[in-house]
Amino acid sequence: MKKLLMGILGPSDVAFNRFLPALKKSKHFEYVGVAIAKPHERNESSNGSYHEYELKAMFRKSMAKADDFINKYKGAIFNGYEQLLSSSVEGIYIPLPPALHYLWAKKALECGKHVLLEKPFTTNLADTRKLLKLAEQKGLAVHENYAFCYHEQINKIRQLIEDREIGEIRQIRAAFGFPYRGAADFRYNKELGGGAVMDCGGYPIKLSTLLLGKTAQTMTASLHSAKEHNVDVFGSATLENEDGITAQVSFGMDNCYKCELEIWGSEGCIYAPRIFTAPTNLTATVLLKKQEERVYEIAGNDQFLGSIDHFYQCIADKTLRLESYAEIESQSRQIDDILKVTKKQGGNYESKIHTGC
Repeated sequence: MKKLLMGILGPSDVAFNRFLPALKKSKHFEYVGVAIAKPHERNESSNGSYHEYELKAMFRKSMAKADDFINKYKGAIFNGYEQLLSSSVEGIYIPLPPALHYLWAKKALECGKHVLLEKPFTTNLADTRKLLKLAEQKGLAVHENYAFCYHEQINKIRQLIEDREIGEIRQIRAAFGFPYRGAADFRYNKELGGGAVMDCGGYPIKLSTLLLGKTAQTMTASLHSAKEHNVDVFGSATLENEDGITAQVSFGMDNCYKCELEIWGSEGCIYAPRIFTAPTNLTATVLLKKQEERVYEIAGNDQFLGSIDHFYQCIADKTLRLESYAEIESQSRQIDDILKVTKKQGGNYESKIHTGC
């Protein structure tokens, strides 16, 4: 079976540490190379806000990182994003900061490339819908890389629910947050699409809608900003489906680390303490708490590979591709609803940011 050629826009850390090790194991794709932005491409992405000395420094840093890609994974270095998009690659992986997703995904689709985007898909619902419309018109696959959805622990949790091991679901609680990463991190920059709800918030929101179903809606939400930054740094929301089952989600990027799911049922509870970010070599655990506690161990599982394989299935199967469009739009709508609710409430308050638990 001929493998599809895959390239990467930008030598990011997530591409180097998680995506490429998984791509190398894929039976569907062949890695071709990574592209470094030319100066005019950086300024196009930032409305011309960079000075010449900044562009030169960025180029040197990107080239050094791209050299690491070559040394470890082989492939080529493309001198410019446009050069990669005009090449023979069939798929593009975009791990750029969120504010750049729409621009470069649109260009990739216009060049006839299937697109795998890091989350969030875009920074607003309108842009998401534009990309989905363009992808459908061209018969191309797009995929939002919430890789945790493809870890085997998700299948185990669904099985326990379907087998009624906890009876009827009463409530879902999901949380994801981590300590402050420093002002230079793109997550704290509004111009780059930063903010907790866009970053770590997307994980528990995505998981909650997976479990609640297509009727899930945002009922309440709260986002909190910090004096040192112009983005939200932590928040929470409540989602509810047509059956009245609620999910309470919380998230933050100025918090002690938390990465967990709890499903409270009429006859027991399910608890997963590493639900979103399980590395490949981790034996993940799912706990079933009833009269006695059962522990299910899920051996090392590459969720990035699972996500890549799903991307390929979207390319190969039109029905799955259309379902993927709907899921992406749903996720973007949930985040958009949270932003609307909090804006309407005008309830953001400022909190002193710090660097530890």
